Parts: sequence; C-alpha cells; structure tokens
Amino acid sequence: MRVATVDGLVTLFYDGSKELFSDELYYEWFEKYEYDDSIDADWENWEISDRCKRYWRERQSWQQIIIVEGVTVIPEYTFARCYNIKRVIFSNTVVRIEEYAFYLCRDLIFIKLSINLALIGECAFDGCDLVSVFIPSSCRAIKRCAFSRNKNLSIFHVPQQIKLGTNVLAQTKVLEESHFEICQYRNHSDQVQIHNWLKNINNDDKYSLHRACCSFQPLKQVILTIILQHGIGAFNIKNEAAITASRYLRENPYADIKETDIIRGYVMKMMGEYES
Repeated sequence: MRVATVDGLVTLFYDGSKELFSDELYYEWFEKYEYDDSIDADWENWEISDRCKRYWRERQSWQQIIIVEGVTVIPEYTFARCYNIKRVIFSNTVVRIEEYAFYLCRDLIFIKLSINLALIGECAFDGCDLVSVFIPSSCRAIKRCAFSRNKNLSIFHVPQQIKLGTNVLAQTKVLEESHFEICQYRNHSDQVQIHNWLKNINNDDKYSLHRACCSFQPLKQVILTIILQHGIGAFNIKNEAAITASRYLRENPYADIKETDIIRGYVMKMMGEYES
C-alpha cells in the first residue's frame, strides 16, 4: 500500500496487503475516550502508548481512499473512525463491504461504489456525511443501519430487487423529510412500507426520468426519449422526498453528461435541428 497526494488530498491506495485495523490499539484508545463523540478530543495528551498514538495519527492522516483493482472485500472496521477521509473510490472488483468498514468517517461526503458490489454490511457507513448514494443493480443486500446517521443524506437510489435491513436510513434527510417522519430510531411506520417507498422510484413510470438519471451509465438518447414522451416538465416531477430528476443527475458520480446538454438536444430536436 502506498500514500500519495492526489487532487490535494492525502490518499491511501488500499490493496488489502496489510490489515489496517487493530483491535488492541483501537480499544486502548477507546478506553480513554470521553464519551462525548468529540473528534477534537486531545487524545495526543492521553496516557496511551506511543504505538497507539502512531496508529491513530496514521488513520487520521488519510483524506482519500482509492481501492485498487484486485481487492474484492473491505474487511470489518478497516477504516472505522478515520475522521478525515472525504472521498472513497472503489474499484469494480470489490463485491463486499463488511460491517463497520467506514463507521464514523465523519468527513466522508463522496463514495463511488463498485458496479459489481453485492453486499454492504451492518453499519458500514454509519455516522458519515454522505449526501447522495447510488447503489448498483448488482447489490443484493444492505444490512441494518448501513447508512444511518448520515444527517445530510437526501438522495438514496436502490435497485428494486435489493433486500434492506432495518434502520438502513435512520436519522437521514431521506426519511426525515418523507411522509414517514422517522425520528431518531423510533419507527412510526412498518419497515416493509418504508422499503417499498424507497424502491418506488424504480417502479413508477412517472419516475422513469429519475431512473435514467440514476443509472450507472446515463445515456443522453435514453433521457431524450423519456423527455419526448413526458415533456420537458418531467425534469420538474419530484418524488415524495422532493428531489428533482435534474438533481439526481448532478449528484450521480457516474454521470458524465450535463443536464443542459440534454435540454439543448431536446429543444433542437423539437425545432427540427440536429447536432452534427
């Protein structure tokens, strides 16, 4: 594994050749932890071993993680409490993200998942700061609390066939702004109903533009066809969480087309003009 500066961020290229999480050093630090969940705690002055301090300094130095080709599994707790990680980019060889893998990575705002991902474990991204998540169609299960406590998470796109655990989105904007009015971990509605609501975007024809914008390879031709069928107003149709299709497109890390290009193409087509 190597560390380099990429896009101004201290970046760890994770190849799985070394186990990064240490039970011994994690719990030596945690025993001294003042249970106020403060990332500013002055742990450097705590009575912990120099080895433990070196371990935590290294974990807090990473700002970006790039999972290299060949890695298939991110083991449990690998990056837990790495408070300064902002971005994680997964190679397409990753199929499993185990429990607590990125637990309480509080600065983590962006992830680009593997298109072959099959499982996201319990609390894998609990307590991060993600704003949008696009789950690939290959994913079969997301375990309990996997994305809970991402307080700014407002876009969560999941394939229809996926199996969702309990409280996957507890304490996120996705549910807090929904008609379910989820507060903390209290369920005011049946979990099945919540899960069906999350997947409605993938079922209902009026959300076809959302689906196109959320795909892992959004195609201008597909989106143009939908606009022609539903009219330019399709960009203003909102789901129950009040997210427009255009925002899905902007937030999707896999989209490499511009909303303005789509609209310009639509108008040109309506006027009988065509791009060369």
